[in-house]
Amino acid sequence: MSERSRRSPKRVHRALAVLTAALTTAVVGGAGVAEADVNTSPDFLVVYNNNVENMVPATCYGDDFGLFVSYLKNRPKSPDIFTVQQVSNTAQLAALTKRLSDELPGTYSGRIAIAEPGSMGYTSTCGKLKNQQTNAVVFRSDRLTFEQATTWRSDAPADPEAGTGGCQNLEPTTTSQDRVHNIAVRLHDTVTGEDVTAASVHWPTGTWHGPDCAAENMKEANEAVDRLGGTLKIVAGDTNAPPASANWWDNARGYGFRDPIAEKCGARDCSSAYNTTTNYRIDFLLVRSGNGFSNATTVTEQMTGGKYSGHRAVAADVRY
Repeated sequence: MSERSRRSPKRVHRALAVLTAALTTAVVGGAGVAEADVNTSPDFLVVYNNNVENMVPATCYGDDFGLFVSYLKNRPKSPDIFTVQQVSNTAQLAALTKRLSDELPGTYSGRIAIAEPGSMGYTSTCGKLKNQQTNAVVFRSDRLTFEQATTWRSDAPADPEAGTGGCQNLEPTTTSQDRVHNIAVRLHDTVTGEDVTAASVHWPTGTWHGPDCAAENMKEANEAVDRLGGTLKIVAGDTNAPPASANWWDNARGYGFRDPIAEKCGARDCSSAYNTTTNYRIDFLLVRSGNGFSNATTVTEQMTGGKYSGHRAVAADVRY
């Protein structure tokens, strides 16, 4: 029997879905031009992750988030899923999804962990723009439809300043830690008929001894995506913990997650060329239940033409 004859019903369904979408685009006049660069493949999703650092103006910290948007505009396919950390509030998330919808092929929506996060206690002019911080999942709503969400808080030691005691939820303080409130969403892929769950996480910094609880935070992230289910499960975000901290990365592998960047560099502990901050690789895109990836990338300042955030984005085409 030929390879063509052995195709599964699911593959046939996906192929028919893509053919139908292509014929629809051809009939609807100008729509083909407007969405020429969206991903219509049934085989993979284009996924990005970035701690956007509240997208402050370049006059504050020298970060120009517009450089990253320009980079996305020049990629072969626009993102299907974009997990983001340190978004200020619902107003800033709405501004982000509108900008992506206006400037990239496709239409974008998003879900945020906390609508109005508590104050981080900043007092400087630039700091006020970062006074609220939480996390969100942005997705291309012309392909992916929202089904369900779950949220949870990251852990730190019971006495987070001293770093003593067992791991427990890091509750808000006078310098709020609503930026450690995580969100996962289950999305339905209208091209494939499959469900995909994506989580955007931000774990506590070393100030709160967050890396000591990295293994517990990975466990809770895995449980969150399991609660929602889906053919693909993605956990991405700012861990504030290198892969060796508390063996969290090895535990993630034990849960079945794969790390596209580690597979590209050939080791758990990549060289500094793959750092996502000045000194560390602490931003990750982890995939479970997938069939591999391609185009795994750490988006450097050289690629964007300048500094766009205090964190480098990571990306991959994630296969079903």
